[in-house]
Order: sequence, then C-alpha cells, then structure tokens
Amino acid sequence: MAKEAAAQRFAVRIRHSILLFGIVNACLYSALLPLWEGFDESFHYAYVESLWQTSQLPVLGRTLIPADVYDSFLLAPVSYIVQGWIPQATTFDAWSSLPEAEKERRRSQLERLRPQPRSPAGTNYEAHHAPLAYLLLALLDRPMSHAPITVRVLVLRLFGAVCGTLLLYFGAGALFRALRLPEPSANAALFTIFCSQMLYATIAHVANDWLAVGISALFLASMARLVTTPDRRTALTVGLWLAAGLLTKAYFLAFAPLAVAASALLIGRGRLQVKTALLVGTMVLVLAGPWYARNLALYGNVSGTQEEYDGIGIGQTLAAAPHIDWVATAGFLARASLWTGNNSFTAYSRKTLNGILALLFAALVAWVMSRRSIQPAEQILFAAIVLFSLAVAYASCASFAHTHGDVPGASPWYTQVLLTPVIALAYLGLSRWKSAGPVLAVCTVALWTWVLTVTWIVKLFPLYSGAGAAPLRIHDLWNWYMHRAAAHMHDLSLLGLAPASLLYAGLVVSLGLAILLSAVVIRDLVKQLAA
Repeated sequence: MAKEAAAQRFAVRIRHSILLFGIVNACLYSALLPLWEGFDESFHYAYVESLWQTSQLPVLGRTLIPADVYDSFLLAPVSYIVQGWIPQATTFDAWSSLPEAEKERRRSQLERLRPQPRSPAGTNYEAHHAPLAYLLLALLDRPMSHAPITVRVLVLRLFGAVCGTLLLYFGAGALFRALRLPEPSANAALFTIFCSQMLYATIAHVANDWLAVGISALFLASMARLVTTPDRRTALTVGLWLAAGLLTKAYFLAFAPLAVAASALLIGRGRLQVKTALLVGTMVLVLAGPWYARNLALYGNVSGTQEEYDGIGIGQTLAAAPHIDWVATAGFLARASLWTGNNSFTAYSRKTLNGILALLFAALVAWVMSRRSIQPAEQILFAAIVLFSLAVAYASCASFAHTHGDVPGASPWYTQVLLTPVIALAYLGLSRWKSAGPVLAVCTVALWTWVLTVTWIVKLFPLYSGAGAAPLRIHDLWNWYMHRAAAHMHDLSLLGLAPASLLYAGLVVSLGLAILLSAVVIRDLVKQLAA
C-alpha cells in the first residue's frame, strides 16, 4: 500500500515536471521570437488593439490597421515572406548587414511606438476571426497602452502561451484518462506533445490559436467521456467547450456534426435524454449562434473566412480538388505539422521528420490492429480525427482556388488540433503491442527530444542571432557557440523580445528538463517492457 502511494506521488511529480517543461518552452519561445515573426502576428495583434481602441468588433474589409502596428513595419525586421506582403519592411538578411548603430536606432524607435488615434490606410485581413481569444487579450492589452509595442506583444504572447499550455495539459490529461492510457504511456504522450516545435510556433504568438488548441483537447476529452458516461453534466461540458471553440475559431464548425451525430446515436440507444441534448444544443446556439449570424449578415456566409469573402464558394472549392497533388500536399502538411520555422518557413531535415511520421504510422497501425480492445471513447476520437482531417482537406482546396494554385495546402497551424488525439491513439496502440510497442515508444520519445534540442541550439538561436543556421556537426556547432555566439548576443537582444542572457538561461533550463524528463519517461517505458 505504501509503495503504491509513493509510486502515485512520484507519477504526479513527473506530470507536474512535464507541465513545467511545457511552460518553460512556451515562455522561451515567446521571448525568443522576433516581433511579427509569428504567423500573421502583426494583423492578429492589430485585431486586439482595434478592439479596445474602437470598442467595436472588427469587420473584414473595413477595419484598419492601428497606427503603431503600421509604423512598426518600417522598423522591425521580418522574414522575406512577410516582406513580400509588406514591401516597406526590412528582411532579416538585410537587417543583419545594417551598421550596429542603425540597428540600435531602429530598435529604439520601435520601443517608442505607442497606440495612436489615427489609423493609416490598410485593412486588416484577419478581422474575420471569432472574437473570444482577442477579447481576452484586449483586456490585458488596454492597461498597457503606455508600454512599448515590444513589451505589449511579449506580455500577450506569454499570457497566451502559458494559458494554452495549461489548457492543453488539462485537456490531454482528461483525454488520457478517458482512454485509460497506462501511466507510463500517458507521461510519454504528454512529454511528446510538449516537445513539439510546431505546437509552440502555433500558441506562442499573438493570435487565437493559443486558445483554440487547448479548447480542442478539452472538447475531445469531453466527447470521449460522453460516449462512456452520457450524463447531463458531461453533455453540458461538451456543449460548453464546443461553444467556446466556435467563439474562438471557425474550424470548430467541423466538430459540430460530430457532437450532433454522437448525441443522436446515444439518444437512439436510450443512453442520453432528448431534453438534455436539446438543452445543450440551445446553449451552443445561444452562446455561439449570434457570431455566425453576424457573419451571414455581413458576408453572406457562415464561416466568414477570407476565401469565402473573396467569392470562393463550395463549388469552386470542390472543383479545385482534382487539380491538387494530394500525395505531395499530404506530405507537406504532415511534415509541417511537426516542424515549420515560423514566418521564415525554414526547413528541418526531411529524413528526421519522415522518421517521426513512420513511428506514428506504425503506432496507429498497432492501434487499428488491436480492434478487439478498441472502446467507444477511442472510436469517437478517431471519428474526430477523420472529420477534422476532411475539414483541413477542404481548407486546402479553398486555399488552392483562392491563390490560383500558389498555395496547395491548408495552413499547418490548423493541424495542431490533431496533435493531442493522434499522439494519444499512437501511444495507446504502442501500449497494446506487447512485443515491439515499448521499444517504438522509447524511440519516439528519444526522437522528439532530439528534434526539440536541435530546434533550439541549431535552428532558432543562431537564426535569430543574425547568423543563419548553425552547422549540425557537433564539432562545428561547439565552435560556433564557444567562439561566435557571444559576438551575436547583442543582435539576439535587438531581435528578440527579451535580453539574450535571459534567453540563454531559458535555453539551459529547457534542455536540462528535456534530458532529465526523457530519461525518466524512457526508464518507465523500459520497465513496462520488462513487465
């Protein structure tokens, strides 16, 4: 009895340590990322600022970019991709060749930007999004109106990234319990999720993704519980998370049919009362319905997306499907779901990412092969994965039609919704594959730890120090950090949103926790193999 209690306390400490690991990475990513290097971040922040400046919900095609955001384009360096949209901006490469005094002058001017009553020409193309995440950020941003724009953005990033990490932690934990994932596998799955570079690239910048990814995990966990114990409280929880998701991002419309179908099935089997389902449906309509009715009134469509606003309807979207190279698009989306170098869209080793995908595929095959053990909670989770994947495919068609073939795939940050459910089913499959499952689980943990380590020390720190990507060979990498990194410390401070010394301290903590936790998680998986 005492041993079991001690083991339980140790397991709780491990989960809390993994949460700390996630929070450290989220904070480090938020502070390291240069201003507007997050996906479309300047326009998402413009949404936040315009909310409290105008006290009105934004309207696509009408809401203008606030003056301080517009002025920052002349001062803050951006990726070459963003510079293609904003010609007056300076690329990172051009920034690195500027004299040191000019870099300092621009950073100083950037720090002096404050919200202004004037609004220059230029509409905000992110004004169509549902408002919940932005309203929460606006409540935090307004009291900081006298602070530099870099401080405001950093605080909002930290708030969103930490809240997103906490939501994901609780959502993933609830999902693992609903699936009855064994303790060692659950810890491995949680650690793997918090090793994902693309997760932090998604939640650690000013946008609505920080809230959407966490809510999606909580919604899926409540759906898994609903099909197991379909009581009134669980059904109301499903409705609450669905409504919150719909008020955060329109892609939650893809989950609405799942909730309706599951409720109808449970009612048909006599496991859920009709009045409970009607109550939940009414709650969702009352909370989220007005926003989508507004979209219909303003734009003539429910989702309010940029593509539909520009006239790309269902017919044009579906007509694009035969013209897409789906093998290439699926490969791009799968790899980009694991690693994408922020708004610079730098690449990672394709072989390494393919190795991760191969391990995930083997794990999911193992889950499918354990079909006699598959429970209703797993079935509803798999249905959610399929349904959302179809929604991503539809978004890919819409992007293809909207850009006349220039963009063949959906945005890879959409697919972070699938991170938790896919990892959950993968480790569930490996836990049931008694012969090779634990070995593949160990390989998976080790590979994800390696990718996160390389992300920090090879990719992002050298990139945002103004030195490009450091060489991967250990000897050259060691020499870079020993002899060249110090010379770029000032550049890192000018580009990042925190002093370089603090960023490197965060790096040490992140890597230390990664090594320690991966060792503990792997040890427990090995014990599971021995048992």
